[in-house]
Amino acid sequence: MQAEAYSRAKNLLAAGRSPLIARVLGAVEALLALGLLVLAALFAGLMASRGEISIAEKATASLPAWSAGRQIGKAGDYVVYENSGLFPLVGANLNSPNPVHRLGARALNGLTNVLPTLRNNVGALATLLALGLALALLLSLAARLRRAAVAAAVADLATNLRNQIHRQMYRLGQSSLPTEGVGPVVNIWTREVNDIRDALAADFEVKPGMIVLAAGLAALALSASPMLTLFLASLGLLVSMISRAMNREARATYDAALRDASLQLCLLHEDLGLLRTVRTYGVEDFDRRRFDEHLDRYQDADVRRMLAQGTLTTSSALLFGAATATALGLLGYNVLVKDRISIATMLVLAASLAGLAYPILRWARMRQAIRHANRSAAEIFEFLARSPELHQNVGAEFLPPLRDRIVLDDVTLESRSGRLLLDHVSLEIPAGGRTALVGLDEDSKLALACLVPRLIDPQAGRVLIDGRDLREMTLESVRAQAATVLQADLVFTDSILVNIGLGDPRNTLQRVIEAAKLAHAHYFIQDLPHGYDTVVGPLGHYLRPDEQLRIALARAYLHDPSILIVEELPTPVDDEVKLLLDDTLSRLASGRTVLVIPHRLSSIRSADNVALLHNGRLEGFATPSKLQAESKLFRHILYTEFNEYATGEIEAGQVGG
Repeated sequence: MQAEAYSRAKNLLAAGRSPLIARVLGAVEALLALGLLVLAALFAGLMASRGEISIAEKATASLPAWSAGRQIGKAGDYVVYENSGLFPLVGANLNSPNPVHRLGARALNGLTNVLPTLRNNVGALATLLALGLALALLLSLAARLRRAAVAAAVADLATNLRNQIHRQMYRLGQSSLPTEGVGPVVNIWTREVNDIRDALAADFEVKPGMIVLAAGLAALALSASPMLTLFLASLGLLVSMISRAMNREARATYDAALRDASLQLCLLHEDLGLLRTVRTYGVEDFDRRRFDEHLDRYQDADVRRMLAQGTLTTSSALLFGAATATALGLLGYNVLVKDRISIATMLVLAASLAGLAYPILRWARMRQAIRHANRSAAEIFEFLARSPELHQNVGAEFLPPLRDRIVLDDVTLESRSGRLLLDHVSLEIPAGGRTALVGLDEDSKLALACLVPRLIDPQAGRVLIDGRDLREMTLESVRAQAATVLQADLVFTDSILVNIGLGDPRNTLQRVIEAAKLAHAHYFIQDLPHGYDTVVGPLGHYLRPDEQLRIALARAYLHDPSILIVEELPTPVDDEVKLLLDDTLSRLASGRTVLVIPHRLSSIRSADNVALLHNGRLEGFATPSKLQAESKLFRHILYTEFNEYATGEIEAGQVGG
């Protein structure tokens, strides 16, 4: 099976000992399981013989000397032995024409020399049970250690991949546009990486553990009866091939029924959506007949789907039943009629061949998991191979604080989906003032704002600060001059201290408190369960939207930028909170250039300039009063988007006053 991408992902395994330990312990676990099966076979042999055997007198010369003590007499030309433990297995096979049986008898004879307790029934029973318990404990320990080694190995690989995906996110620019989100990357981060992790775990499970187990079971079955093993194995292979062909037919039936059910379900959804038309034209009878017809067809298709899904068909049941009856009949015939094998041998043979189903099924599941993982790995490596949209040129210069103006020179920008966000926009924003970005398209406004800290780059045109092209400046110095306060990322799950100070050791508690006081956040932080150590964010203590905004404004203050980009709250707030937010923004704006994405009419009126965007183009740039007098579009937006009643700045009860 070709799985190049998966193999490439496997090569990222850490160079530690976990992968090797996992492989070795898998083989050890399989050997211990085989040991348990051998003990079970010896136990079955002990129960079947009861320690009794009759051996031709002429053959007793080759038997071990201790066996003479178990003789109880003769029966014709045969010597009878009783209470001899596992000796019947030795005596019956020591002179067997089958070399495998002779080899096994000699090995068992050697074991009786090491463990004399195997020479009597009670001792053999106790010894086999004790050995079985010891092997079971060792098997449990080996399985636990193997799972730990596998978990460490696959976790290392998943962590390696996720680290690479995280670094690639830093390199790619468009993912920084807040409204586009990180959904596709999150899918790669979780589902695709998990597919590779699960496939690797299955790989460790099968190789070499299941291979060793399958080989051991096959060897055990062959040692019991080579001819019967080959015949039964051929029968099993034939049944498997026929079953696969029948399953393909059942799968085709299931797929066809699923398609029919999906089609009828779509038609039913359409019927539900036609109710307005039906009532308007008075065709209720026609609609009811049409709906009933589609519902009956859906029911029929859904029944066929359920019947074909994961059930044993009559043909399959007959096939497996006939194969099982043939196998048991053949084994029974060789035991009862031909006396070619003993009951113990039959049990060992049946258990070994039945046990082969387990590693075969594990192998099939591993192949399926690797197929999924190969597709997932291909998607991951395709993502990792994408060229970054943000580059820092060799010899890039340091960008000093903004003093004069921000210039967008014929800028064109498209989203990742190909939608035009900015279309040949040329704009000069003077330093030291407050500029409002207004338009119907939120993405266009956010895109323009994200160009300034160079979170994204335009496909065409330039962005300049004081005449310096941002592409010629170092990314670190560009972002040192800009702070963003956007609704998509106001707070994250951590303490308020970390949310404001961002883990920078320079941002001591004293500095964080100073920033919180400036943002009018200190008083509500003190009332939280653990003060500045209170965990907030999606998985922490709930904060109101205005409280989250103040936390983000405090964070921006500590950054000490020359350019501040703020997206206002889209939800109405009460008058007291408005005053606090306006005062905070006024304090932060002192000596800085502010770009604001407003959601309140008062914020537009307090701006020095307004940049009006429409369909990606700059429709105007002027003071709010001038733009209101000259632009019909601006007046329309003010009326529809910034209506004082819609924004909550004036309540119905306040009109009369």
